[in-house]
Amino acid sequence: MNHLAFVLLSAILSQATTEDLTFVEADPKDVVTVDAVVTAYYEALSGEGGDRRGFKTRYASLFARGASIVTPTFANDRGENVPHVRAIEDWMTRYPDDREGSFYEWEVSRRTEEFGHMASVYSTYEIRTHKTDAEPRRHGITHFNFARIDGRWWIVTLQWSGTEASTPLPEKYAPP
Repeated sequence: MNHLAFVLLSAILSQATTEDLTFVEADPKDVVTVDAVVTAYYEALSGEGGDRRGFKTRYASLFARGASIVTPTFANDRGENVPHVRAIEDWMTRYPDDREGSFYEWEVSRRTEEFGHMASVYSTYEIRTHKTDAEPRRHGITHFNFARIDGRWWIVTLQWSGTEASTPLPEKYAPP
């Protein structure tokens, strides 16, 4: 795990208590293993347009209170590309209850490191507009940091970097 990710995870865990981590009640099967959380994450993101309140509830249930989401880079006032860090609570306000079009994102490969109560996952994903699209329109890598507290896994930080599907990914993250 890179040093910055370890420092962030350590800082969050040092302040966490059981009461701090009660955000939205999760379905126990969604949080029993790291694999289950990653699966639930992609299932919550994906779907047809329409009412997304179920998505918001399931998605939020995977995150610890105060968890950080680091979005892809954007240009600051000096024209430099920098990541944008948001708390999960702020991030969830960006999603309307309805979504116009369909969106499907799923995992195609993964690298996992786990030790004790923490885990780090690099998950390669593909995005399609429709579930049946032959080729993805985008792909990238999502990096999850997890903490196991009170018998369940919590996402404590999430960061991704995506690109057009025509841009190759590094070999170590490319699907087999």
